Amino acid sequence: MRNTSLAFLLALSLSSCQSNQESNAHIVDDLPEDKAEYQKTIVGHLSGKYELANKTLIKSRWSVEERAVARLYLKELIATLNIEPRENHYSSPNLNPAIDLLLEPFKGTNIYGILPATKSSEEYIVLGAHYDTGKRNAPGAIDNATGIALIYSVVKELAKSEVRDRNLIVVFFDQEEEELIGSKAFAKHIKESEWNIHSIHCFDMVGWDADDDGAMEVFSASESLLDTYRTTAGAHGKPLKEIVIDPVGYDNSSTDFDAFVQGGYNVIGAGECYYFRDSTPYKDSPDDTFETVNFQYLLSCSNMIEDVIRKIVIL
Repeated sequence: MRNTSLAFLLALSLSSCQSNQESNAHIVDDLPEDKAEYQKTIVGHLSGKYELANKTLIKSRWSVEERAVARLYLKELIATLNIEPRENHYSSPNLNPAIDLLLEPFKGTNIYGILPATKSSEEYIVLGAHYDTGKRNAPGAIDNATGIALIYSVVKELAKSEVRDRNLIVVFFDQEEEELIGSKAFAKHIKESEWNIHSIHCFDMVGWDADDDGAMEVFSASESLLDTYRTTAGAHGKPLKEIVIDPVGYDNSSTDFDAFVQGGYNVIGAGECYYFRDSTPYKDSPDDTFETVNFQYLLSCSNMIEDVIRKIVIL
């Protein structure tokens, strides 16, 4: 009985702490107007370089508690775009059902919002990036605060457009680092919501360019998406390193892009040149810090992706 009472009090205490955290949820200061500066601010907030408005630091986004704070930040970030932030809660069983008797199923929350088209449209374009980090004490500046900053800037600019012919979904995935649990859950949410998906664009690690060539790496089975990225990169004078995949029997599980391939979606992944060996050596480590981010590279990639998405949002 004593142990049960202690457990109850502990649960009550944790619930109270969470309620207090929710009630003091103002953690996003006014962002700078300049794109390069607000991208630095977002990466700095998410990687512990800068304090949040409530004077706390997100030193990592690995533990349940750290990811909860990150979610509050991301919800407020989406709200600054005049988009209603939404939560996609999920529970994913362990691979072996017997383990569920010992350990709770995986639980998490994807954060998303919808920028509606300016006219009636049944089509949706998804922009996604994960927000968790791969290890305890990993700040995750490049992996993947840069992907979040890129998406934010693209949506912020497109929100200014007087014409948008397709709806735009921005989503920040939980638990990418744990076998893509979050993005797989969102793929299920898309199906249950019966959204007519035009295309899905996933961004992971956009902050390293050691050879200073400005190149982006893209991978997809969609020739139409590859062609749009290819022609836009050419207009920006940016090298594009392509990986064409075969979706038949595809079972890779390394980044959120992979979670949507088997569903038959028109999907593309993009980022720094991970497979072409020009990518941060600090992934999943305490050294993945704000100071290692090449912000000029992030900005140039963001500008290119903005033009890519503009081409398919505005017909």
